[in-house]
Amino acid sequence: MSPGDTIVAPATPLGFSGVAVIRISGPKALLFAQKVTQKKKLKDRSATLVGFFNKKRERLDQTLITQFSAPASYTGEDMVEVSCHGNPVIVDGIVSTFLSCGARLADPGEFTYRAFINGKMDLVQAEGVSALIKAKTIESAKEQQKIINGELSNNINKLRRDIINLVSFLEYQMDISEENLSPKEQHEVSEKMQSLRKACLALSKTFVRGKMLNLGVTTVITGPPNVGKSSLLNTLCGENLAIVSAEPGTTRDVIKSELVIDGVPFVFLDTAGIRKARSPIEKEGVARAKKFKEKADLIIRVSDDPGAQHSTTSAQPCVLVVNKADLHEKKPKKPIIHISCKNKTGIEELILKIKKEMRLDSISSDLPLLSTQRQNTAIKLCSKNIKNALVLCKKSGFELELIAFELRSAIDALDVLLGKTTPEDIINNIFNNLCVGK
Repeated sequence: MSPGDTIVAPATPLGFSGVAVIRISGPKALLFAQKVTQKKKLKDRSATLVGFFNKKRERLDQTLITQFSAPASYTGEDMVEVSCHGNPVIVDGIVSTFLSCGARLADPGEFTYRAFINGKMDLVQAEGVSALIKAKTIESAKEQQKIINGELSNNINKLRRDIINLVSFLEYQMDISEENLSPKEQHEVSEKMQSLRKACLALSKTFVRGKMLNLGVTTVITGPPNVGKSSLLNTLCGENLAIVSAEPGTTRDVIKSELVIDGVPFVFLDTAGIRKARSPIEKEGVARAKKFKEKADLIIRVSDDPGAQHSTTSAQPCVLVVNKADLHEKKPKKPIIHISCKNKTGIEELILKIKKEMRLDSISSDLPLLSTQRQNTAIKLCSKNIKNALVLCKKSGFELELIAFELRSAIDALDVLLGKTTPEDIINNIFNNLCVGK
């Protein structure tokens, strides 16, 4: 990525549509727009109906062109958006014309990268852009809009300012005052650090909900053969996705389907029955089932024997289900959900149990949610540094230099989070995951 040149790319997916949008950004964007429209001047921030002409002065399409002069644009540079008819031939012709003028094709995420470089957004907001494009539910999209609008960044910046103010006070005492803190001042400093750590922990707790909204919940349906795992998948998702048969070992490969519960996308995986495999194909199916089970966020363990012993030793949350309740006269009082896929009974109770295990009802916060592991790691590191400073207050006799060092490390963690001092490889990875044209 080279911020000094002019870039162009389609901002809408390739294919036939009513309208397509092409973006061009950089120091010569406005000049190129004048060339292709044969207009001396375009009105700023106003859509202009105008013909678009290629290098041979042939009219390609009747377009709407909107000009954004720097710095009042998405990228912070001079930028132009061309809305044309959504025919791939026309889109390719418009892009090719801009390339012939001297622009180059944008890299993935380069428009947002330029917005970041030009101070239009920080790294947290850039991650919000990426997550918004990939959001699977309206709840997830709303949360990412909060991040893009700066709500999460505002909270992080407030935390950063509060730590800076505290460090400034401590360093003033070391460099100017040269006096030890009074017992009252020591108490006040400790209280401030405890408040800062509490703010970190409150932010970190939002990651559970944020991760589920952003990435979804991988749920593996497991158990012995022929207990109704495939039937349960079909019942939950309302589709006959998995083949149901009385013959054990019917399911060989992993079958996937999605269901939204309380705004959270759940990915349900129907796996092969766990038993001693009788053929190479079934052996591979069982191996895959065990592999997916290890990586699952939630496990639904299915049986058809109400008297069987159910183990709950898995590290992940686990829901125990007994299927074929229509065939069982007695249902033991255990923490087991009894269902009948045939009669569609017990499914609502199962959904409630899933929500309880994943704490969907209890996880709520007025704070914007952390949604990436990078964000959570940085906040946890900041919290750890503040905790270290609190420990030093007790163990070192309030050695100001050591305490200030830990607090400066906490600031460094937030600077990495916001993109002020983030390593280049991490920055590149974030923007490369965006689509071309964004």
